Amino acid sequence: MSSETAVESESKAVRVVVVSDNPVSRIGFRALLGTAPGVDVVGGGPVERSVAGVRAHRPDVVLLDASPPPPDGIARLARSGVRVVAVTAEQEPLMLVQAVAAGAHGCLVYGHFEPRGLADVLVAAGRGESSLSRPVVTALVRWVHDGGGPRPDPGLTAREAEILELIAAGLTNREIARRLVITEKTVKNHAHQIYKRLGADGREHAVARWLELNSVPNGTNLR
Repeated sequence: MSSETAVESESKAVRVVVVSDNPVSRIGFRALLGTAPGVDVVGGGPVERSVAGVRAHRPDVVLLDASPPPPDGIARLARSGVRVVAVTAEQEPLMLVQAVAAGAHGCLVYGHFEPRGLADVLVAAGRGESSLSRPVVTALVRWVHDGGGPRPDPGLTAREAEILELIAAGLTNREIARRLVITEKTVKNHAHQIYKRLGADGREHAVARWLELNSVPNGTNLR
């Protein structure tokens, strides 16, 4: 291969930023993709710094490793102009649908894709093509067959739903504890689980996600 051809090939490589809160995962993905043709890993970092990483490195694709994949984080990345490929251990159908609806261009579930094929997925994403693991496809098909899920169930227990309603009403943890005759610590534990199920990072975000999930019109198309 001539030097001119090599430069041309390198210039066409898909620029990738690896995002994960697990530094070991980031190292592993860098090692896996480091010698892959057509892929140039230009940066990496935790989820909370992903948008800043996109601004700094200007990638074509973000490889996001998160379980569950955060819809709000995916949406922020998608709005920044990059394509997002989420890799996750999450298999809850609603969470997978939310990831795609938030803007993920690809979504791969651990155990349902070959690691050696990840580079091809990223290159395809750079071309605008989507790659979905079988559990994601199944979740999307069921979601569509159910009419688009105007009021999808995030899997909250009755107690969690009750607490979320009180959070939405503006009550503090202490006020909720008094209302339900439970300890404030129990309220906090429930709140933490609510945030996890909704892919939220706090009270206001959880309420916003809850309202969003309960206001999706029938027949809404996935982005």
